[in-house]
Amino acid sequence: MSRESVLLFGLGGIGGIYACILQLSGKCDVHVVARSNYNAVKEKGFKLVSPKFGNHESLKFAGVWKSTEDAAAAGVRFSYILCANKALLDAKPSLSDHLRPIVTPGLTSIVLLQNGVGAEEPLHASFPDTTIISAVVWTGGKPLPTGDGVEQFNREGLTIGVDYRQGGDKKEEDAKLAKLVEWLTAGKGDCTVTEDIQSERWVKVIWNCCWNSLTTATRLKTGPFFDSSSQALPLCYTIMEEVCAVAKAKGLTIPDGTVEKLIKQCTDVPYPGLPSSMMADNNAKRPMEVEVILGTPVREGQRLGVPVPTLTAIYTIVKALDYGNLNAEAAKA
Repeated sequence: MSRESVLLFGLGGIGGIYACILQLSGKCDVHVVARSNYNAVKEKGFKLVSPKFGNHESLKFAGVWKSTEDAAAAGVRFSYILCANKALLDAKPSLSDHLRPIVTPGLTSIVLLQNGVGAEEPLHASFPDTTIISAVVWTGGKPLPTGDGVEQFNREGLTIGVDYRQGGDKKEEDAKLAKLVEWLTAGKGDCTVTEDIQSERWVKVIWNCCWNSLTTATRLKTGPFFDSSSQALPLCYTIMEEVCAVAKAKGLTIPDGTVEKLIKQCTDVPYPGLPSSMMADNNAKRPMEVEVILGTPVREGQRLGVPVPTLTAIYTIVKALDYGNLNAEAAKA
């Protein structure tokens, strides 16, 4: 009997790590869409450098494709599609557009390994009969400079759960989640399963709203930012507390002490502290995940009548940076 197939869409730092974990599990056939690094991965295989999973020079995937259309043309039916691409809600084509050729109704589950909040809603609208599994990623990963692999660093872990669809069969959706978790665990991945994935996502976005935005706007890692003035750390508390208030107004569960815990997790990191993926994208003038990290919390605050003045200010600044990166003429004006 042939094994089930999985597709990893977005073979960057995070996507590459989870493609490797599933490959190392031996539980499924792993296919990848490798857009920028297609030739290197197709010809050489994929390299993993990791203190947790070991160093692997040339992992060979069952299929390496330039696009989801190419994967669809091969006739492979995927049980899971793991999406680790950048979460850009206003991107054209959209994530739904990319996935449409490879989603098999009744078989395929879509798994989000992305930052931010609000990415599930458009997928439910596009694929109303498809299970959507959502994961909060607490994993350090970056592509190797050679383009043919990834380095895993710091910790690795997912908090993962079903974003239950309206009218769906909860038992069936839970079973699909359990199978994926079994495969990831077989590859030595760390999975914490939750039935309240949206609360967990908002806890993570409390973190992202602060560190991603401030490292981006200041072009400093967290250590130098803390040293820059006596107002740096209080600003972090203010941003996090505003996002926390929005999440609680939505009826989500945010444990007491969350802000203090997230601040400590950052301040405990030895100097020079943490960069962020958004900071790297801004420095490289790539599109940034502004809407899922900052825009959605701002809009939800406005909708619910929760004051978010500091969050609105930092959203406006980072949005302007993103605009300037994507509009060269405006930046030169």
